Amino acid sequence: MQLSDVKLGKTNSLPGDAGYGPVQTLAVISGKGGAGKTNIAVNLALALAREGRHTALLDADPGTADVKTLLDLDTGFTLMDVLEGKHQLRDIIIKGPDNLLIVPAASGIRQLSGLGTAESASLVRAFSEFNHPLDMLIIDTASETSTSITSLCGAASEILVIAANEPPSLNHTIALIRRLYSEYAIARFHILANRVHNAREGNELFAKILDLLADEHNVAVSYAGFIPQDEALSLAAAHHRAVIDACPRSRSAMALRNLATRIACWPRPQHPRGHLEFFVERLLRQNNVEMEVLL
Repeated sequence: MQLSDVKLGKTNSLPGDAGYGPVQTLAVISGKGGAGKTNIAVNLALALAREGRHTALLDADPGTADVKTLLDLDTGFTLMDVLEGKHQLRDIIIKGPDNLLIVPAASGIRQLSGLGTAESASLVRAFSEFNHPLDMLIIDTASETSTSITSLCGAASEILVIAANEPPSLNHTIALIRRLYSEYAIARFHILANRVHNAREGNELFAKILDLLADEHNVAVSYAGFIPQDEALSLAAAHHRAVIDACPRSRSAMALRNLATRIACWPRPQHPRGHLEFFVERLLRQNNVEMEVLL
């Protein structure tokens, strides 16, 4: 449901109304494939769930659906079944470790990345029926810029950009941020330096990004920290396991848990922004706005 679908008035409830509060939605993106985006999204979601946060992980990467592989899950129905009207969102949700809720994509189905604006809006609005207590929604997006991916980014409350200290990856990262801002007015980003050797290299990478974006005066970027170069992360992924499970005392696992703790402290959205966004009904309800749904 968009704000344009409702008007002031009186109603008993909105769709999905269960008295739940606002949800922090975090889109995890990267400018280039192979940056470690899915690995970070999965481990981050697991770490948040393990901290006791009600967490869901949306696999919106249609190319590989690596979330399923990393968590060694058997999936039946997928997002395409929801978008085609065959099933509702609740029918496809899988319960993973530590009560993590997973919304699976379909491996190799490229239609998801080719969705138009209306179809992308339908996907976001499908979460209106997400009748669960929820603190965090982590979205693993595709490593490309398409209408569906940018719609998901625009509907999320925060965006985490996975950046690597390599010229091709860095160039793709800057190009992605510029496009999201210039074409879709997305202006706030958190930068995570991935596969760096130490804190100094992470800080230097963030400084490079600030320099490259110096002419984008309305773009706000903040430093979310770094994930160290760590063989344990690659080995865990090769064995279809999250590193926080396979090697919990490794440098990367500890960094990912620390990242989860910091993100859990980010403030949740408090007010609707006036455009398509996840869980907008919960924000409307929180602000004590009485609405009447237009039939």
